[in-house]
Amino acid sequence: MAVNSGLKDILLVIDVQNGLSSVANFDELVTKINQRIDQYRQAHRPIVFVQHVDEDLPYDSQAWQLTTGLHQLPADRVILKYHSDSFFETGLADFLHHRSISAVEVCGLQTEYCIDTAIRVGHDLGFKMAIISGLDSTFDTKDLSANQIIKHHETIWNGSFAEVMSEPINWV
Repeated sequence: MAVNSGLKDILLVIDVQNGLSSVANFDELVTKINQRIDQYRQAHRPIVFVQHVDEDLPYDSQAWQLTTGLHQLPADRVILKYHSDSFFETGLADFLHHRSISAVEVCGLQTEYCIDTAIRVGHDLGFKMAIISGLDSTFDTKDLSANQIIKHHETIWNGSFAEVMSEPINWV
């Protein structure tokens, strides 16, 4: 499999922030997201980081910061969002349209909130949405484990709202 196999036009890295670092498998997730970021960079494809701002992740706080070690460069575009919707009043759709981007891969946090919303809204706006299976995470709840929530959402997304891709063979 070629290194850029399965890459879309752009990678959106959503809410990989310090204040959410207690989600299931966070360190492994960051490692795999970094590997995906590196694949996009090698293929000269854009990466956009989305950062959530709210009362639990106040602007410019330690919790709000993108997690240490994330392969973000100073020149990377960062979009702030104030809702679970990465497209709502952020300029993201215009950014994608102006660059003739049609295929969008997402990864990050939280599966049932910001990732699900990005996939569904992006699909509704006409983008071909994609995610690698397990390249998102969330918290366990009293009724469901994080893995159950992730698998449930991937089943709903696959073929309806997004392409759910299998993990690439060539993780570094």
